[in-house]
Amino acid sequence: MDDNNAASACVSSLAGYLRANPLACDTAEGIRRWWFGTEHEVAMNELQDALEWMKRCGAIEEIVAADGRRRYRRLGDDAQLAALSQAHRSHQARED
Repeated sequence: MDDNNAASACVSSLAGYLRANPLACDTAEGIRRWWFGTEHEVAMNELQDALEWMKRCGAIEEIVAADGRRRYRRLGDDAQLAALSQAHRSHQARED
């Protein structure tokens, strides 16, 4: 799987998880471990790229907790999250 497909798959998985779990909030490591689980391994750099892209799109927000750790949670509605996978693929195709 090339990097673009991996990143698109990561965005799609995150968007699906957030649609199913609208109150979810976790650190990048927690997301990698608990939201993806063992059946879908994701590299931390791919996850960080996906989180940053989703943040720029306004679908998620990053909050800094009192302990200094950064956590991510949903901002966008179901329609915005559903459209993210296609939007990310289009964005990646333009960059290539």
